[in-house]
Amino acid sequence: MDALQQLVFFMCICFKATQTESSWTVDVPSSVEGLLGSCVVIPCSYNYPDIAAHTFTGIWRIDDQVIYHPTESNTMEKYRGRTKLLGDLSKKNCSLMIENLQQSDGGPFFFRIELEGPNKFSYSNNKVSISMIGEPNPTDFFVQEEVKEGQTVSAFCSVSHSCPTNPPDFHWSHSGEQHFQTQNLQNGQWKATSTLTFRSDRTDNNKPLRCRVTYHGGKQREPSKTIKVKYAPVNVKVEYQSDVNEGETAHLKCSSDANPVSSYEWHSESGALLNKGQTYTMSNVSRNSEAVYCTAVNEEGRVKSSTVQLNVLYAPDTETYSKCSSYNGIVKCDCIVQSRPPSTVHFVLGDRVLPSSKVEKNGSVTTGTLQTDFGSFKFVHCLANNTLGNSNLTLFLPVNDNMQNIFIASGAGVIVLIILIAIGVGVVKKCRGQSDGTPKSDLSTTRSDRPAEPPRYAQTKRKENYEDVHCNDIYGNDSVYGNTETDWDESVYANV
Repeated sequence: MDALQQLVFFMCICFKATQTESSWTVDVPSSVEGLLGSCVVIPCSYNYPDIAAHTFTGIWRIDDQVIYHPTESNTMEKYRGRTKLLGDLSKKNCSLMIENLQQSDGGPFFFRIELEGPNKFSYSNNKVSISMIGEPNPTDFFVQEEVKEGQTVSAFCSVSHSCPTNPPDFHWSHSGEQHFQTQNLQNGQWKATSTLTFRSDRTDNNKPLRCRVTYHGGKQREPSKTIKVKYAPVNVKVEYQSDVNEGETAHLKCSSDANPVSSYEWHSESGALLNKGQTYTMSNVSRNSEAVYCTAVNEEGRVKSSTVQLNVLYAPDTETYSKCSSYNGIVKCDCIVQSRPPSTVHFVLGDRVLPSSKVEKNGSVTTGTLQTDFGSFKFVHCLANNTLGNSNLTLFLPVNDNMQNIFIASGAGVIVLIILIAIGVGVVKKCRGQSDGTPKSDLSTTRSDRPAEPPRYAQTKRKENYEDVHCNDIYGNDSVYGNTETDWDESVYANV
């Protein structure tokens, strides 16, 4: 073989070797990050010369020691059960997972592929190291922190990790609709994201929203953010001491739950504005003081409290229309008292103190009724008392029914007698006026001229009207009446 043939042969061998060497390639990161106690996946893809291959054996090594072999007995004891080939070698995927990552698992590691016959290759120039971290990486947590009540809230919680076969588990402190997604980053890192959607409520205000992330192996992260929820006032109420003595001062305070904080207004029951501010002072309260309510106001709305009425306490006040009455001969006395608290009602009859026969209470009104034998007493005293004082009123008893009938009959008789006397006097005056024009007869003369006879009365016709009666008809035939006229008239007028 001459020199030219030797050169050609040498070039062919070099070209063949170069072509073969360049066909065995692998793509792995130089380093991956792994969480101690969790798992790590080393992404790996490889290539080999264009040969017909039917059997594939993938091996991972650290120097001359095997950390993964499909025949587990060929694997180092400390890695047995902790390493697993995830990829499909026939599709040139050689990714390796290491479970329960330990501090001693730092590597560096490299991949070896064995095909049929002499086609074997170790990719020892492409080694991978594992960077250990003791705690999970910080969590990306986003949520709109200031919302209005009823507004839809979306929260996002994301973490990076190195264990795609067992991604982190997300747990939210708030109920709602959740969505999960994962994303492949680079150099053996993945991103897992959980999204929570819910409708805000006032109960969410100032409460932390937590996203608890549990990694494969048990380690956790739990970031949180506090949500501010704006809402109109709720639970608006008036705080006050319900019992207050008449004439004293009452202090009222309005409270509510609201965001932003409420301002306050005070109104009377009729709606009149009384005051602005959280407190209201009522001076010199009385039993007639009007009920009030407060209104809480913020930028989200106005809400008023229920109306409150002070329980004003005062001493008894006996009503003047209290009285005694009689019906069918039965006498009873009703004593009506206004007071708060309600009064105890007694009656004093002579030297006796008598309890009420019946007591009725209606709000601040107490009615005590006494029904007994009042005898000859003309009045009874009504006494009322409570913790704040007492009052009394004299009630006059009605006159007995029989005596009342006698008095009525007597009065009627007197009236009739007066009427009759008045009629008689009128008749006499008229008769007197007519008799003044006739000559008077002389008694002595009459008696001497003729003997005395019984008086003869002329028969007269009955008159329907006293005005038509003529005195001559009555007295004309009897001179005796004419003789006694003056004395009779004087006695009549004297009686009148």
